[in-house]
Amino acid sequence: MQTRDPRENRAIKAVLEKRVKKVKVKTGSGETYFFIVEGSQKEKFYLVIPGLYCSCPDFLFSVRFRKRKEKCYHMMAVDIALKEGKYEEIEMDKDTFLSRIVNTLLGKAPGGSKGRRK
Repeated sequence: MQTRDPRENRAIKAVLEKRVKKVKVKTGSGETYFFIVEGSQKEKFYLVIPGLYCSCPDFLFSVRFRKRKEKCYHMMAVDIALKEGKYEEIEMDKDTFLSRIVNTLLGKAPGGSKGRRK
């Protein structure tokens, strides 16, 4: 399904390619969640808090600073995935989540060896 907005087309493609993931983190006081949208080559991923934030540069510059757009395509993909119920759900405890974030920031693959996320 093609639309006039190229960002919407990219968002639809991300959902169809199953690149939208809901990450649910269990904490001592309950749970919290956010979304990850993988890049088209799955070499990068972006953290999305629905309706509020995306970690991509387009959100920072086009949405927040220049105010040219309401949302980046990653946020649009999350909106579509939520509406259609088409996302993978991943659950983890707080310690596992923090460990994965630290390893990602340090460029380490799971298991402690350096490497790129695949």
